[in-house]
Amino acid sequence: MKTDAAWHHGQTLAAGQVAEFKVWAELVRQSIGGLHVFLPLRDMGIDGVVHRLSDGDYLPVQVKGRTSLTPAGQVHITVTASSIHDDQTLMVCVLVDGEQLGAMILVVPEAKFRELAAHDVVEGREYLTAAFQLHAGGRSRWAPYLVPREGLAERFGGAAALAPPKDEVLQVDRGLEGFLGESEVIRRLAESSSLNLFRPFPDLETVEVLARHVGTRGFIGLQVKTSGWERADVENRVYVRRSSFRARPTTYVCVLSWDRGAMRFGEDCLLIPSLDISALARVEGEWLVLELQPGSAHHRRLDRYRSPIATLGRTVEALLTAVAG
Repeated sequence: MKTDAAWHHGQTLAAGQVAEFKVWAELVRQSIGGLHVFLPLRDMGIDGVVHRLSDGDYLPVQVKGRTSLTPAGQVHITVTASSIHDDQTLMVCVLVDGEQLGAMILVVPEAKFRELAAHDVVEGREYLTAAFQLHAGGRSRWAPYLVPREGLAERFGGAAALAPPKDEVLQVDRGLEGFLGESEVIRRLAESSSLNLFRPFPDLETVEVLARHVGTRGFIGLQVKTSGWERADVENRVYVRRSSFRARPTTYVCVLSWDRGAMRFGEDCLLIPSLDISALARVEGEWLVLELQPGSAHHRRLDRYRSPIATLGRTVEALLTAVAG
């Protein structure tokens, strides 16, 4: 138990932000935007609130994460008893396994967590511990509350009703695609422990995601554009509104490719300095227009800006380090 307590006070804090953003990104991705996430401006014990658009319900959530298994192959989640004070809050307990969450996720109301957890007292402080394995079934008391990673949104009531029937014509919601793109960029940046992320509320400016390097204290702002496609013979276009676009040395435009049929992002993105946009785009009325190859983020003039989306966090981190140097 002492080991768990030390873990709770140390490594949990370091892994917490990554675990939270991975959970938020999975909920948005799996629900195709049917679940919206609200993040707190002040930490009062709730990590986020999930808004289920199908019925308008708001679901408070606490996310708890680990980055390794115990020697017995279990995920141990230890919390202070004093942090469990809202019976309606859902606890989402995860293993952060490299770039993704573990195969199984524990989703349990706080009241049930308190009831089923092991209770221990260390130096006068009470701790609650849940121990679960990454497979379904079994006789564990936690088994009824384990869900597969790909079923996380369904557990929140946000998956089945939102999946388009196979025989329907695919409808395009570009606002939704933009939201998916922004969520994906935030998730990728959150994987870098040296970046502190900020989100504008409300979203009224060029910069939609702001990253600050905790060491150099430098900033890079990103405007995120998502280029959705379903036909391989149609050129993709990315539109930037001229009236609100402000080119700055610290601002970049990040372009993601979204496959509407497969509902997944391409392996590469574009990371373009905002100062270069005017030379790359053509003017079309009130818009600056970037033209991309069908179904990709490629273009003969844009290839030098390509970056693997899996390493976006490290790329931004390197840019901030280079500026400081």
